[in-house]
Amino acid sequence: MRRLLVALIVALLLGAASIWVMQSDSGYILLSFNNTTIEMTIWVGILLYLAVTALGAWLLLLFKWLSDAGGLRQWWVLRRSKQHGNKTAQGLILFADHDWKQASEMLLSGAGRSSMPDVNLLFAARAAAENNQIDQARILLEQLKVSHPKAKALADKTLAEMLILNEQLEEAVQLLQPIAARKPGDRGVLRLLSDTYYLMGDWSSLQKLLHDLNYYKAINPSNMKALEQDVYANLLSNFTPNPDFTLQEKKDQAGDLWELIPKRLRNDAELICGYFDALQQVNDTDRVQLLMVKTINKHWHPELVERFGQLETSAPEKQLLAAEKWLLDHPEDAVLLVALGSICCQLRFWGKARDYFSVALRLQPNAATYLRLADVFAEMGDQAESNLMYRHGLRVSVGVQAK
Repeated sequence: MRRLLVALIVALLLGAASIWVMQSDSGYILLSFNNTTIEMTIWVGILLYLAVTALGAWLLLLFKWLSDAGGLRQWWVLRRSKQHGNKTAQGLILFADHDWKQASEMLLSGAGRSSMPDVNLLFAARAAAENNQIDQARILLEQLKVSHPKAKALADKTLAEMLILNEQLEEAVQLLQPIAARKPGDRGVLRLLSDTYYLMGDWSSLQKLLHDLNYYKAINPSNMKALEQDVYANLLSNFTPNPDFTLQEKKDQAGDLWELIPKRLRNDAELICGYFDALQQVNDTDRVQLLMVKTINKHWHPELVERFGQLETSAPEKQLLAAEKWLLDHPEDAVLLVALGSICCQLRFWGKARDYFSVALRLQPNAATYLRLADVFAEMGDQAESNLMYRHGLRVSVGVQAK
């Protein structure tokens, strides 16, 4: 309050002093131009000068505002940005419409002033690749990496995807592996690596990737299970024992491959059949016999039953006992009856083999079974019946029902 009072007193004193000065010596200013003269007091001149100066300063500031952020410049920038934004939108629409050539050109022309130039360059590159201009796509992606260093991984992933579609798989792997090492949780990279290894048939590398695919949920559960089965089935089907190993080392090699397979998948019929084939290569079918019996006891698998009958183990009697137990629950299963006949052939139980094959043929006529029965009759010394079975088998094989 005291400060306000002092300010008022000082203002009154200054005002009074100014009036006194103006009254005591007003002075004058004379301006002459051609035949025109202007005369005024010095104080009027000072006030006029101050007014003109203030007006000029105001106009200067107004012009600066119009030309900078608040006016013409911003309007011009916004107008240009809107034009380039429209080009980006049009380019993306053309991309969605699969007009690759026009999309690439439109996106590229709008990239310079776009508010999201990385999007323009990325989709322009994709459009170029879809238009079979892979070299142009590379150039655009390199330009993206230079202008936006943070987008390097994205550019490399995009290029890798293009290379996969172009079947340049080795180069795609070389791009993806460093990204996966830096960012192991990148689901997009994991999926691309998975696709590449799958197309290359590199089942060993894909098997090593399965843990990360599952851990980071890069693939939905149903597809993940199918992929795992594919990988392990192919590893088993491609199994070749090392020729330099001893027999026991070869058996261990097959066993180590089986141990790679998760326990939840070891009851899968296809995988067990693959393991069966691998063990046959190393003469170790006794190991798979126990696994087959255990699996079939839990879940009936006709293919496993068929393979079980083809096993040549050191103890075929045990095979026969296990299979005859299954016959109690599956008395009219033709596959099981053929398997029993095959096991009886190993044991040289020709009478039982004849009976099992005969019942199987009544249930399901089959050329291969007729041939097996023909061999059994030949072993029993009944050549006439053997020849008859051969004829029946031939008729069935050419589509004529046996009589």
